[in-house]
Amino acid sequence: MNESFAKDIAPLFTDGDTRCMGGMGVRLREFDYMADPRGDAVYPDHANARHVLARLKGTETPRMPPGGEPWDDDKIGQFESWMRAWLP
Repeated sequence: MNESFAKDIAPLFTDGDTRCMGGMGVRLREFDYMADPRGDAVYPDHANARHVLARLKGTETPRMPPGGEPWDDDKIGQFESWMRAWLP
């Protein structure tokens, strides 16, 4: 799974995305952070990845990418496909 993340998902995030969201504690290019199975008050499991997806879709703020063009459906679909591969 980590290889797939490193090859297919981490490169989708720009250096600017990584710096900006990193300042908020969101580690976009770190597999262990994105694949963390823990939940929170909003999501019962995999909260980190689910929050990132919600920000990419614009249903949570700040919207990602910060100050940039929103991802197109193909990029969001790629992220969702990766999530489906390891979410219950």
